[in-house]
Amino acid sequence: MTLRTLAAAALAAILIVAIAAAAWTGLRRVSGTEFVALESHPGFRRLASGPGAAPAASSGAGAALVGLDGRARPAPPTPGELCGLIWSAPGVPAQGPLASPQRIAVFSDANCPYCRRLDEIVAALAEDRPDLRIVHHEWPVLGEGSRLAARATLAAAAQGAAEPMRRRLLAARFVITPAYLERAAASLDLDPARLVREMRSRRVEAALAATSRAAETLGFLGTPAVVIGGTLVTGAVSRGAIDRLLALEADRSDAPCR
Repeated sequence: MTLRTLAAAALAAILIVAIAAAAWTGLRRVSGTEFVALESHPGFRRLASGPGAAPAASSGAGAALVGLDGRARPAPPTPGELCGLIWSAPGVPAQGPLASPQRIAVFSDANCPYCRRLDEIVAALAEDRPDLRIVHHEWPVLGEGSRLAARATLAAAAQGAAEPMRRRLLAARFVITPAYLERAAASLDLDPARLVREMRSRRVEAALAATSRAAETLGFLGTPAVVIGGTLVTGAVSRGAIDRLLALEADRSDAPCR
């Protein structure tokens, strides 16, 4: 193991411990309406303080470790490219009207405990608000099991089962392994061999790359992370907070990606 790898692992451990200490603070209501603009990305903003402001309760080290493996950072996307990465990247599962001005993008990891609760909230929101556009980004930041789960969820889309697979893996109480994925595929009446082929496909690779680039560009540190219109929220967040931010976004004249 190289010194660079050891440094990355140590930083990841420190971040996870620090973030876990604030777990579930995001379940409180959004307090106030003060925001901080992202100067490098016009129209995007984050909460200035309180639940949902970065950093908050989340899992993983995410973008904080980009570059520690020796890879050069890619050039930042243009505003139009960033909007495409968030809202319409090929292969990234989504539901609701494509042209809806009310939009939510969720970045999650199957091994993130906060993501499981958020997925339940978003599922209920989708039932209550069929006008919403909801994009589900698979962002595996918690190890090999997370990467397998992300690929399986994206691959299941080819058999019309991205949502059932995502929920099945979020609810997993065991380590996610190839054998577990095979059983999960069978339980959902999917073709396991086709699922494995799709997991290695260019479509899945492209979707994962788009999600990773969007998350790193927005400065997310871990999961869950949510983009509500043009507002970034990190960590666990309540249904009430999401509803409040959707209402605030609807009244904006400077919202991005419109």
